[in-house]
Amino acid sequence: MKDTAAEPAGSALGKINQHFHQCYTRRKLDFKNKVSQGEVLLIIRMDSRLVACCGDDIQELPVNGETYHQLKALAHSTLAAYYTLLHSPPEQAVSLISDWLPQLKTEAAPQLASAIAAIIGQLLDHVDKHNTISHLQIQQYAKELEPVYAQLLVLSAEDEVKQLHCQLTALTSRYDIPTSDSFFIVFGGPQARSRELAKLVFTKWCDESDDLLADSRHHVRYVENATTIADATELVATLMADRELAQTFLGRAEGLEQDVLGKAAEKIIERCWTKS
Repeated sequence: MKDTAAEPAGSALGKINQHFHQCYTRRKLDFKNKVSQGEVLLIIRMDSRLVACCGDDIQELPVNGETYHQLKALAHSTLAAYYTLLHSPPEQAVSLISDWLPQLKTEAAPQLASAIAAIIGQLLDHVDKHNTISHLQIQQYAKELEPVYAQLLVLSAEDEVKQLHCQLTALTSRYDIPTSDSFFIVFGGPQARSRELAKLVFTKWCDESDDLLADSRHHVRYVENATTIADATELVATLMADRELAQTFLGRAEGLEQDVLGKAAEKIIERCWTKS
């Protein structure tokens, strides 16, 4: 990405603009120092962990445990069977998948595991009988799996929500930091699920807090391409600096949390399309 901090190039305005960015960076550093000194609590949903950072004190707590991974593996077993049948000779695929079926038993959800094994078994019987697999049969297979998937989703969500709630309770009792000085950050993952569930839990937690009067959206954030606590600190410093500017010059704290040209653009677009 091109750095436009010194634009317009070769102009006094460019130097002024560059000076603004330097001042803005220094102000962000003030907020970074507040984080590093433990005045701000960061709680980050990172991979399968919840990571809390309060100054030099960093805690890592598990969110996705054995039960969650068993449920996820059960769901993936149905797709593994599909891909195997799609890309392998029928006899070879049937033999391989048949060996899996007795191994699908799980302590997490034995009834669902049995149901999945039965559905896969029916599909294998069809392939074994006709020595081929049809699109119609795959559609039927997917249809039979719908209620199983629904139950797996409920159990997985229940497990993760309970874990998050438990860990949030433990963290907030450990640190004497009000919710108004806390930020709850979800690091992006390859799946939308990584974003949505944690954001919902964090938002509910903030909404139920007794010491937060501001909109919880300021304190709950999703960020792509972040991997470290330093990334989270950079994000929070930017949020705090932008909120300060927006409250002072735009009259509302969330004024810089949207494209500042957005409202003007709506009017200009309407004019352009009318003229054309």
